[in-house]
Amino acid sequence: MKRTAADAARTREALLAAALLAFAEHGWRGATFERVAERAGLTRGALHHHFRSKEALLQQALSWGWTRYGERIFRVREEPALAALLADFVALLRDDALFRALAASTVLVAPQALDDPAEKNAALDSWQEQIAAMLPRSAAAPREAVAGLALVLLQGLTVTAVTRPTDLPHPTELRATLVALSAGVLP
Repeated sequence: MKRTAADAARTREALLAAALLAFAEHGWRGATFERVAERAGLTRGALHHHFRSKEALLQQALSWGWTRYGERIFRVREEPALAALLADFVALLRDDALFRALAASTVLVAPQALDDPAEKNAALDSWQEQIAAMLPRSAAAPREAVAGLALVLLQGLTVTAVTRPTDLPHPTELRATLVALSAGVLP
């Protein structure tokens, strides 16, 4: 039976999702091709057919994941934009295992795995630029400084989601908590 392009695309997406989950669960060293293939319910040969190396798999999984979630996270918002961004980010960390794996792989795995410093920081630099672009101009603090602090918060929230998920704000308190926090950050 001949496989179609749609079949190949579904296989590739299954492998990318499995890779993010495996990287988040097992870290850079523990996320072997065997574990990724097993998690996807495919053979190691299928994985090698689509990805030449573990580095390529990680890079393409991160790219695929941020293409999938980036627009949702970093869209232009009503004021207060920072509170809405943080609320959406925390809600996804709490409720969406694939997003949690994507964020964890970006923050915790990519810095260990990639040799090129520009590659290591590309996703986080993009986060910071997108946050700065959504913030209002303020005389009190430059947007880049506020975006840098927001980036630190996103990274900390990601680590918390992985290590102590019960420390994340409860969904019923999340929006009010983040509005209060962002009000303290922005005038």
